[in-house]
Amino acid sequence: MRRVVACLGATAAAAATVLVASPATAGTHYHDQPRVSWSYTDSAAPDTNHVDPTDDVPLGAWQDDAGTIHRSRVYASFDISGLAGRHVIVAHLYARESAATDCAERQIEVWRTADGPPSPTWSKAPQAIEQLGVIGATQTCPADLGLDLTDAVRAALAAGRTELSVELREPTAVEDQPAHGRRLNAQYGMDLDVGSNAIPSTPTTLTNDEQPCTTSTPYAYVAVPPSSAPLGSQPTLSALFGDPDGLESSFSAEFVLWPVAHPDQTTTLPDDYAQQGTPTDVTVPAGTLADGVTYAWHTRARDGVDTSDWSATCYFVADTQRPDKPPAVTSTYTTDGWNAGGTPMQVTLSANGVSDVVAYQYSWKSPLGTIDVGNGDPFDGKGFVRADTLGGSATVSLVPPNSGPNTLTVASYDRAYQQSDSTTYTVEVRDTSPVVTVDGTPQYGSPVTVHLAPGPNVSDVDDYTYTVNGGAEQTVAAGSDGSATVTVEFDSPGLNQLDVRSHSSNGWVTPVKSWSVTFDTSPTVTSDTWPEYDTGGGVGVAGTFAVSSSLPGVVSFGYSFDWGDESVVAATDGGATIPYTPDSSGGHALEVYPILADGTHLSSYTYYFTVAEE
Repeated sequence: MRRVVACLGATAAAAATVLVASPATAGTHYHDQPRVSWSYTDSAAPDTNHVDPTDDVPLGAWQDDAGTIHRSRVYASFDISGLAGRHVIVAHLYARESAATDCAERQIEVWRTADGPPSPTWSKAPQAIEQLGVIGATQTCPADLGLDLTDAVRAALAAGRTELSVELREPTAVEDQPAHGRRLNAQYGMDLDVGSNAIPSTPTTLTNDEQPCTTSTPYAYVAVPPSSAPLGSQPTLSALFGDPDGLESSFSAEFVLWPVAHPDQTTTLPDDYAQQGTPTDVTVPAGTLADGVTYAWHTRARDGVDTSDWSATCYFVADTQRPDKPPAVTSTYTTDGWNAGGTPMQVTLSANGVSDVVAYQYSWKSPLGTIDVGNGDPFDGKGFVRADTLGGSATVSLVPPNSGPNTLTVASYDRAYQQSDSTTYTVEVRDTSPVVTVDGTPQYGSPVTVHLAPGPNVSDVDDYTYTVNGGAEQTVAAGSDGSATVTVEFDSPGLNQLDVRSHSSNGWVTPVKSWSVTFDTSPTVTSDTWPEYDTGGGVGVAGTFAVSSSLPGVVSFGYSFDWGDESVVAATDGGATIPYTPDSSGGHALEVYPILADGTHLSSYTYYFTVAEE
């Protein structure tokens, strides 16, 4: 890329010029365009081409060692297809002289030629179409040469051409005069350096306060809080901006909003620090939007040089009033006494006179969760039901989750996703959880057979779901009588719990029935030297503790005295001996736990004893 060139003449009468650096412009990206070919021709060898020369390139008249006069012209073609769709800001053609007879007489003509052939000769040269300018005299000689080809590049792109081909030659009147001849530096070559800018992309992903843009009826409704609401709670307009050139040093956005009935009453919302690749939003100032008025808006981006097209026009209706009354709730379950359960309750939710209610939210938990309109319509989610018409009602089938009192919390929503105050509806339901029984006395590490049967007022049980010690949920199908049998293994050394629900074909799901058993997996500890909770041998007396476990698979015992460092002793036939010689009198403790082959630690037992005074 070479931009050390000039404000150079564009006509045959070009005056002397001074080489200057082209000024950088924010948003302008400079690139040398790919050179497809460059060569020169020789009148003395009219059918010979000189492609990609490595020695200095002759231009104009020159004399060889034999005294023969030659005339040469220089050709180059550049691929400008990469500029399609871009805004060309400046373009320069560059070359460098290596020798010149007289720079004061320089009048190098630059012509646009037809594209091809790629290897021109003097006798078969590309057709000259139009003169693009003249490179005139300079203060230094030889000199760096250049010519502004901005208009030529723009014209070529406008005509749909993908190449720009040029010819350099001396004027016809002096082309045969060696005094006007010169040579160009082959290593420097010839370049076409273009400064261009990609026009910012048309904004996309338009949202009104996180709702997708609507371009046709029915329009979205947007909630407008009172002007006194906290900063940041007013509606936002958002769009995704981009620029094919990537991050720009200057990138801004402009949002324009107006009432559809009064398009002359525009409000412009600028953002001088718009983001690229992530949504950019602006907040509509409080007091701008009036209730029930339909508004339109669009947006565009600027990169410091160019401005994008306007986005699609979005429309919305402002709504400043949330539902002013909570919904009314009725049900097939009574609120005045106990309900037997076993059958889902049918709950009807009505708008309570609010004319623009479109949906209801309900939950057995309070308070109700917040909604997020940025990830699709929340009314399609769990815990929502749409009204049968604007301001209408809805009916849902619900199963109270627990026995005893259950409180349902309900709220309504309008078209702008504004929530009413909530109301509650409490019902009391008798216990319908399954009946759980087991065979025999469960033992640690051994399978247990568990029988499941329907609870009170429950019929047509399809299956049971259960978990053991909070593990993965499992399902077992019920038989024709509604019962089922499963085999489980309780593997916790202490408390083990089975949680079960039944599921009926009418949709009833019972509360959880919990059944638990606690295993004592601690070892037995005895000592003849130091009886438990009694005084035994004194300081320095050597003694032992016998430890044992009746559980299968015990391979060792872990132990510590007085909660100090732990040690491990191997077990033989479920038993082991721990030696001990006390170094102090008074109360002491021995904590022992069995260890299985897989490393499982069973429950510990702490043995307390007293060492006699010396």
